[in-house]
Amino acid sequence: MAAVATSEPALAEPPTAKAPAPRLFEPGGTTLEDLVLGVWDELVAEGRAECPVCGGWIAPSAGCESCGAELS
Repeated sequence: MAAVATSEPALAEPPTAKAPAPRLFEPGGTTLEDLVLGVWDELVAEGRAECPVCGGWIAPSAGCESCGAELS
């Protein structure tokens, strides 16, 4: 049997598992896609919806009354 010398000492116990570092973008919650699809569905059903940009009212053909944002 052969022995090999290393610069790192042998560990008596395995290292303890650390909690993973938090991610910048955690999965879950409302996505931009969810928000836009919700506004789109409301436009189809109600004829107008709350603008996702400024909170004003957005209409299908005219866009937002306040900021001019449009969904196309």
